[in-house]
Amino acid sequence: MRGLDASEVYGYLDRLADQMQAMDQALGESRSKNERLQAELQRVQAELDQYEEAGDRVNEQVVQMFSQAQLVVEEMVQDVSRDARERIGQAREHERRIVAEAMDTAGQQVRSYAQTAQVQMQTIVNSFATEVEHLGDTTTPPPPVEPTPGSFFDDTDSHTRFRNGRGPGTPG
Repeated sequence: MRGLDASEVYGYLDRLADQMQAMDQALGESRSKNERLQAELQRVQAELDQYEEAGDRVNEQVVQMFSQAQLVVEEMVQDVSRDARERIGQAREHERRIVAEAMDTAGQQVRSYAQTAQVQMQTIVNSFATEVEHLGDTTTPPPPVEPTPGSFFDDTDSHTRFRNGRGPGTPG
């Protein structure tokens, strides 16, 4: 049997030591890289959390804005409805005034017409009264005309005239 060659053993140990050193260095680099990645991950998570919080705040603000906008719109609708009701009421009142004025004017016109008609009727009555008085002043009344049977309608053809001057016997 032969013994171990010391140079081979030392060479092997040197290579093993080099490999261990390389692995230790790689492990150190991996740990550094891992720590950097962990730090980056934490930073990104913190940033993400900030964005989520900001998003939540924005969502809350949006909800609040929409709620306020809805309240403003409802108030505007109430204002417009109230204004429309007031305008309709004013229009109806204006309509009532116009109708009342028209009725008053019509009543005045009817009263004026009635007064004019009354004056005209009074004038006619006075004229008839004057004519009756003149007729009563004559001393000899005209002889009464007594119609003969059958001649009442036959005799009128020659004496009847219409306002246009024509009568039943006139050509025309």
